[in-house]
Formats: sequence, C-alpha cells, structure tokens
Amino acid sequence: MIEDRDDKYLEIIKEVIKEATNELRLGKNAIRFVTIKISRDYLDIIISMLLGGEGPAEFMPIINELREYNVFDLPALIINGRKIIEGRRLSPTEVRHIILRKISELLHE
Repeated sequence: MIEDRDDKYLEIIKEVIKEATNELRLGKNAIRFVTIKISRDYLDIIISMLLGGEGPAEFMPIINELREYNVFDLPALIINGRKIIEGRRLSPTEVRHIILRKISELLHE
C-alpha cells in the first residue's frame, strides 16, 4: 500500500475481513491481515529496486518480502501466499468481491 494514496483500500479490506469473519462465523483470528505501507517519498526507489535497481540497504527487507510473492508493482494484494492483484487500482466493489471470493475459496479447499 502506498501511504496516503491507498488508505481507502486498507479500510475496505478491513471491512470485508470483518464482514467475512462475522458472516462465516469464524473466530476473530481466523483471517490474518498484514499490510506494508510505503511512503510516497520512497515509491520510485522501491519500484526501481523491485526491478533490479540499487537502493538503500534498509529497504531490502521490504524488497525481499515483495519479491517473495513476485510483486514488481504497487499496490498489490497477497492472499494466503498468492498474488491476487498487482499494479492496478480497483474500485471498492471489485476489491470487496475479490477478497470475499478468495476467502470463500480458501475455506472450501
């Protein structure tokens, strides 16, 4: 997530997780949500590093985490270790639909 740019996505994701947890009668810790927020000031550096460029060593943990999931553009959404969305902004409705569908799929695997 890009700080101050993707805050709406963050709120939508939290709402959908809460809704899914209640609707599917899951325990409060059944769905774990982790976010990485990147400052706009460092966005170009992070993207460059993802594509193989050089940058500050302190960014390497973030770069390694994103590369682990083959993320090379932002925003990105990873669910259960799988990249679902990368590099494109979606409407709130699309985000809600994708997350609910993936949660449902994961519960029925």
